[in-house]
Amino acid sequence: MAAPLDLETLKPLPLFKDLSHDELGAIVSLFFEKPYIPNSTLFVEGMTGEILYVIKKGAVNITKKGPGGQEIVLATLKQGEFLGEMSLIDNRPRTATAKVAEESQLLVMTKKAFTTLLEKHPDIALKILLVFLRIANERLRKANESIKQI
Repeated sequence: MAAPLDLETLKPLPLFKDLSHDELGAIVSLFFEKPYIPNSTLFVEGMTGEILYVIKKGAVNITKKGPGGQEIVLATLKQGEFLGEMSLIDNRPRTATAKVAEESQLLVMTKKAFTTLLEKHPDIALKILLVFLRIANERLRKANESIKQI
């Protein structure tokens, strides 16, 4: 069941670290909180996505199918991390599958809510987009390092 949020829920999360109290107040209604049980699938590789997830508590595995059809865990995201941000920016299919690894509480933002953020609070959206970009760069660098070791 989805639950409304308060500012104290957003404040400690890295995605929102550059936002002031007033800025958090302006966007808190764009998110909702939802519990997930282990092995719940958030999204599947290839499907169209329209949701950003921020992990308040718990963990989520990012996986891909290997050559033999086996599931390979690419990353395990934990408290404070986020996933699905690319789906807010482009209309391309998901590049991996996301499954809940343990009982989790996730904050959810829909693409419609993100569009509202861009239209009504572009200054706040820019701060969040810069965090998306920084984390995407970190993930790309990590992937490049992994490829070098193959």
